[in-house]
Amino acid sequence: MADTFEAKLQLVLDRQEIEKVLATYCRAIDRCDLELLKTVYHPDGTDDHGSYSGNAHEFAEFIIPTLKTAILDGIHTVTHSLIEVDGDFATSEAYYWAYQRCHGGEAAVTPYFGEDYAARVKEAGLIDLYHDYYCGGRYIDLFERRNGEWKVLRRKITNEWNDIRPSRRITDQGGVADFNLPGRRDRQDPVYLNRIPMTV
Repeated sequence: MADTFEAKLQLVLDRQEIEKVLATYCRAIDRCDLELLKTVYHPDGTDDHGSYSGNAHEFAEFIIPTLKTAILDGIHTVTHSLIEVDGDFATSEAYYWAYQRCHGGEAAVTPYFGEDYAARVKEAGLIDLYHDYYCGGRYIDLFERRNGEWKVLRRKITNEWNDIRPSRRITDQGGVADFNLPGRRDRQDPVYLNRIPMTV
């Protein structure tokens, strides 16, 4: 009975650690934190992300500058995950939802969203507005535990849907303006500044 209980407890702890890695990915992407993003993957890990497929640390080096250039702000969230652990390996299917606000203007909209969308919003006189990009899909991961740490060894994403539209976000009018409190995309974000003080 003790062995069964201990095995179940270890399984819970393993899943908790893997879920922390999934959440850390979201923080790293949204805060454009390159070094934090690399901690999600083993050095020989891979990521097949659509716009990039190859070494995961090189993916981090690719995606963070891309996000800083193309995206004004955004948020990723993992809604739920199904994790199966087998020794020092685990598979995870984690559903995600993401939002990103993108630059306006033909030079920014056309390469990111394509010529058809750019033509439609230009004809409507909306191309110079910010544009909202919503999407959802799955992170399908193979995790490996090395030296007691779970990290992604292989990631494949799916993008099941998207919705793109000129932004209707209100940031400077009425009472809602008081609640326009976006985070930062660097280590000056409150999540880094509001740490629990360490005592000696």
